[in-house]
Amino acid sequence: MFYDADKVMFSAGAVVFDQAGQKVLTVVDRRGAKPTVYFPKGRIEAGEAQVDAARREVEEETGVVCRLWPKMMGMEVRDSPAIGKTKVIYWYAASLVSIGVQRLEGHEMFTASWVSIDEAPHVLSFEQDKQLLGICRAYIEQEGYDHQAGPQPSSEI
Repeated sequence: MFYDADKVMFSAGAVVFDQAGQKVLTVVDRRGAKPTVYFPKGRIEAGEAQVDAARREVEEETGVVCRLWPKMMGMEVRDSPAIGKTKVIYWYAASLVSIGVQRLEGHEMFTASWVSIDEAPHVLSFEQDKQLLGICRAYIEQEGYDHQAGPQPSSEI
């Protein structure tokens, strides 16, 4: 599929699991009348690889350093009302490496929050994020991923 560069935005992000594999990392955006809860993501900068953008955005928005798994999923959000463009998001499943300092400008309106994987479908604001979580959980079950050991060197990005 071809896109007019002025009418599409490319983003990357990750569904980050804690070391026990029981919680996922979310961003709580308090700019609106009602908080919006979603997985960390953001724009891919010119010349930046998708994997690098995903790692950078997670760390900027939450202070979390993550290890991306080899599974990447693409999602298209047509005519996103927030940006007036089609948005293509490259998603990765990931695991927690360390927690640092949130570096997002205006961070007082954004907070990182760990949510249990069972509670997450009830607190995530977007249906597509809920579907994405389901895909990641199925991937974990299929691959038998060990959250504490992390991905094997040949399978991590």
